[in-house]
Amino acid sequence: MKPTKEEWYIGIEAGRQWTQISCYHAGLAEPETKSTLAGTEVYQIPTAICKRKHGGQWCFGEEGRRLAESGEGYYAADLLKRALHKEIVTLDRDYAAQDLLGVFFRKLLRLAVPPKGVRAVTKCVFSLEEVTEEAVLFLQQFVKKLGFTESQVQIQDHRESFYAYVVSQDPSLWKHQVLLFEEEGKGVYCRLFSCNPKTSPMIAQVAEAFMGKLPEDERKRDIEFSLIVKKALAGRIVTAAYLIGSGFEGGWMDESLQLICRNRRAFQGKNLYTKGACYAGMLLHHKEEAKTVYFCDYKVRENIMLKAVKGDAEFFFPLIEAGSNRHQVKKDLRILLEGEPVLELWMQQPGSREARIESLELSGLSPDGNERSRLSFHISGTEGGSLLLKVRELGWGKIQPAKGLEWQFEI
Repeated sequence: MKPTKEEWYIGIEAGRQWTQISCYHAGLAEPETKSTLAGTEVYQIPTAICKRKHGGQWCFGEEGRRLAESGEGYYAADLLKRALHKEIVTLDRDYAAQDLLGVFFRKLLRLAVPPKGVRAVTKCVFSLEEVTEEAVLFLQQFVKKLGFTESQVQIQDHRESFYAYVVSQDPSLWKHQVLLFEEEGKGVYCRLFSCNPKTSPMIAQVAEAFMGKLPEDERKRDIEFSLIVKKALAGRIVTAAYLIGSGFEGGWMDESLQLICRNRRAFQGKNLYTKGACYAGMLLHHKEEAKTVYFCDYKVRENIMLKAVKGDAEFFFPLIEAGSNRHQVKKDLRILLEGEPVLELWMQQPGSREARIESLELSGLSPDGNERSRLSFHISGTEGGSLLLKVRELGWGKIQPAKGLEWQFEI
C-alpha cells in the first residue's frame, strides 16, 4: 500500500522533552523524517521555543537551543506537559504555555506540510507515550487552532504506531511475532507484536512490559541486556526485532546483539514511532483494504451495525467499525423507525460469523406497528471508555410536531 498522488500523511511523535515529525506522500518509498538541520539525521527536536532577546524572533530546534545556550534568547522547554497543565511561562513577559506550544507546532509543521498547506493533509497522526483523557481532550481542541479538522487527525499511543510500522513492512518480517526494545534512559521497555492469522481481518495486538534498568558499566550492561533478550525470546518464534532509543548507542552491544540477530532480522534507530504514525494514517484512510485490525484498551472491539431496509432488501448499516478509537468516535445520522419502538444494534467481532443483538427500548414512543418515527442518532465516546448513544424523536414538522422524547444508552 502506497500513498496516491493526492494523499499526504504526517506523523508526529509528541513527547515532553522532544518531538519528531515525518511525512509520507507519493514519490517516497517510506515516510521521511524531518530535521531542523538540513542534511543531518538530528530528528529529535526539543519540544521547546526560544525568543530572541534582540528582534523578538521565535526560533526552535537546534537554532533555538544554540540561542538559549549563548544567552541570546528566552527559552521555554517541556511545552507539551506545561500546556496540558495550563501553566503560565515567563520569558520576556508572561505567556500561556498553550500559546507557546502553538508557536512551536506551527514552525514544526512547516517542515512536513504539502505546498497547499494544512488542509491538503490527508491524515495527521499524533503518537503519544500514553493516550490519556486529559491529552485527548487537549489535542482535540488544540489541533483546530493549527487548522486541522477533526476528520484529519488521529490520536494514538506508541504501541499502535509500532503496530502500524510493522504491518506496513514486508509480510515476511511479521510472519510470527515481532519484538521492540526501547531504552531512553529510564530502563528497558519491551513491546511484543503478535497477530492472529486465523481471523479475517487478522487481529493484531501489542503487549508491553518493563524489563528493568541497565548498569552503567558497558560490559555489565551488555550481559544484563542479553539476559533481558533471552527472557523476551523464551518460548517464542520472533521474526524481527527493533532497537530504538539513545540507550542503545555507544557500540556496547556485543553478546546481546549476536543473540538478537540469530535467525531473525534486526533494526536500530530512533524514528520508528513517527514513521509508524504516518503508516497509521494511511491504514486508517484505506481501512477497507487493510488485512489487519489493531485492538488495545482504547479501541472499539466489535463492529456495531443497524439492520435497515432499502426497497425490498435488508442490509446492515455500519455505525461503528471495530478498531476505531473510542475517544474519537463521533457519528450523527437520522433514521426512520417502523414497527415496534425498539432499536436493535447488531454487534459482531471481526472474523466472526455470529453476532449478538442489543435491544434498546424507546419508552414513550408509539407502539403502533404501522407508524413511522423519525429519529436522530448521536454516538460518541465517553470519559469512562464506553460509547454513548443519544436518540431524539424529531416528529414530522407541522403535520406532527416532535413530542420532545429523548433517550440515552451506554453501549
